[in-house]
Amino acid sequence: MHYHVGRLLEIGCLLVPSERGKGYCSEAAKTMVDYLFLSKDIARVQAHTDVRNVAPQRVLEKAGFKKEGVVRNSKFVKGEWRDRYLFSILREEWKEPKILTKS
Repeated sequence: MHYHVGRLLEIGCLLVPSERGKGYCSEAAKTMVDYLFLSKDIARVQAHTDVRNVAPQRVLEKAGFKKEGVVRNSKFVKGEWRDRYLFSILREEWKEPKILTKS
């Protein structure tokens, strides 16, 4: 199998604190994954989360993402380097739309 540049996309979601915990990011992640696999010729969708931030990790897992590992010292925040988890979902793991359908 050959790796082609551009055959992956990265997603992310940020919410203001007052809107967290309402399921918006979970629905958005599922919708983005469906849209990308239905409309683009890509092999994977990936996302990063701070290792200390559990909520987005749960969002990604609900959307079918798998944790691949730790990307060490990959983001500089408030004067310190932080580790992040790399999550991904592969086209063959996705199988079918969770929210969107083909038209």
